[in-house]
Amino acid sequence: MATIHEPTARRPLARRVMHRVRRLHLYLGLFLFPWAILYGVTAFLFNHPTAFSDVPMVNFGRSAGAGTPLESLPSPDEQAAAVIAALNERSKPATPYALGEGGARYAGRDFLFATAKAGDRTFGLLYDPVTATGTVRETTAPPPPPPPAPAPFALGKATAPRPPVPVPADGLKLPGSLVERFHAAGPTVLDRAGFPAGDVTVTSTPDLCFPVVAGGTTWTATYNPFTGTLTGVPAGSEPHAPDLSARRFLLRLHLNHGYPGAFNVKWAWAVGVDAMAFALVFWGVSGLFMWTQLKATRTPGLVVLALSATAATALAVAMYRALS
Repeated sequence: MATIHEPTARRPLARRVMHRVRRLHLYLGLFLFPWAILYGVTAFLFNHPTAFSDVPMVNFGRSAGAGTPLESLPSPDEQAAAVIAALNERSKPATPYALGEGGARYAGRDFLFATAKAGDRTFGLLYDPVTATGTVRETTAPPPPPPPAPAPFALGKATAPRPPVPVPADGLKLPGSLVERFHAAGPTVLDRAGFPAGDVTVTSTPDLCFPVVAGGTTWTATYNPFTGTLTGVPAGSEPHAPDLSARRFLLRLHLNHGYPGAFNVKWAWAVGVDAMAFALVFWGVSGLFMWTQLKATRTPGLVVLALSATAATALAVAMYRALS
């Protein structure tokens, strides 16, 4: 028996509206297909810096530090105890300072970072003291282009940048600190990661935060092994980060990426980023497949895809020129 098609004009209003919504959803999805793939792939690249890297980049594990000062890294509590011992020896207070309850932790940043130079090549070393893992990334800059001829209307001379602020001489330095261990082990880590060993310069480290009991009062101390500075505030009066507005919170959520060394909420968020990256790519590819099953939409769908490819290609070329 032949199927009797209900005239479009006789369909209920709700059905006609939903039909048009489905068609708009389909064609809008086809037109935005390149953008869906772009955002899905770039979200994955943000979350996994070594994937499809455009420069030599290697992840290294705990074995890279075997036989170096990084092999037996002191825990945050052991480092805090060493800081307090050095402080007591240096200051000789009437009542010795003591480690308070709560333990020590890393704060400020999660990693140590150093730069290394081997001949005309430079590298960046990132090290997580919690997991004893890290990344080596080549940062060699291309040779600078020859300076252009001075403009006929140029006046004056460019001034050299101001030198960085020197490290304070009265900082508390500890033997076997994170900085010394990372500096000593850096060439070995580079060699084991397949890069030439070079001169290593540590540029940043996480702060060490721990409670200190001084004169019957508990303080929250912050020690930076890079500068040797030691500061403290009464426990419970630590400065809080400014309140996040809804806009800043959403922007920081969008930009937050990568897996931290410890399993925490940021690690769970990174899983969500990977899931969203997969979902975007899957949505785009599966949408194309489902579109091919609808004979009535193949021709207009091809037109929309052609327009999408043209617009996406033109924008990509224009953005490449703008960004470069």
